[in-house]
Amino acid sequence: MVVCTFRPDTVMDEVTAMVPEEMAQVKVLHTEGVLTAVRVSIARDKVFLEVAADDAAGAKTTVQRLPMSKWWDLEIYQVNALL
Repeated sequence: MVVCTFRPDTVMDEVTAMVPEEMAQVKVLHTEGVLTAVRVSIARDKVFLEVAADDAAGAKTTVQRLPMSKWWDLEIYQVNALL
C-alpha cells in the first residue's frame, strides 16, 4: 500500500487539469497488473494506491509512472491481505 500525500505547495488546479492523463496511466498500470486499486481522500489531500510489487523500490517505481506523483510525498507499506 502506498499512501500519497499532496505536498502543501501543490496547485490543485494543475492537479485537476492532469486528471485525464492520470486516469489513462492508471488504466495502463492496472492492465499490467501492478496497480490494483486507487482510493482518494480529497478532504485529507491523500491518494491510497494498492501496488503489486516485490519490494518498496518496485512499488516506488510503479507510483512514479503516474503523472501526479510529482506532487506527492510517499509512504510505502508492505501489507498482507486478510480477506
